[in-house]
Amino acid sequence: MSKERWKIMLWAVSVLILVLGICGCADLFSSGKIREREPEVRQPMLTSYRFEDIPLPPGMTLIRKESFLYETRATKAGLLIYEGRGEIEKLSNFFKQQMPKYQWRLVSNFELQNVMLTFMKEGWNSIIYIVPQEGETKRIEIRVGPIEIKILPPSKE
Repeated sequence: MSKERWKIMLWAVSVLILVLGICGCADLFSSGKIREREPEVRQPMLTSYRFEDIPLPPGMTLIRKESFLYETRATKAGLLIYEGRGEIEKLSNFFKQQMPKYQWRLVSNFELQNVMLTFMKEGWNSIIYIVPQEGETKRIEIRVGPIEIKILPPSKE
């Protein structure tokens, strides 16, 4: 290559670098000063404080400060606490009648002054406590979590 071609090539590369530099940095300058990079704003994951497959008796209010949910794309587990009015027997019967509509099967039922209902469905366990409070108020605690059941081998005697 001749000396003249080297000068043209060097000049073209310099102009190209200058043009790319100006175009690439043009948005850095606004009103004569460099813009500060704004922090990335992450949208909080909106969590529904409900288990879609567990019905609730009417008139129950979520006690959010005492409730806890762990949620990923694949699972949702936790403890939800509700309070409201109702008779223990009617609330217990509500769950016994409604849960099977969502494929939950009642596996244990303990009732005295409090009620503890245990339901299972494929891969999941739900325990529902119904506890009397002052006056006519009842507290319903709904616990849901994954389970893995393995058949144990017979014991060797």
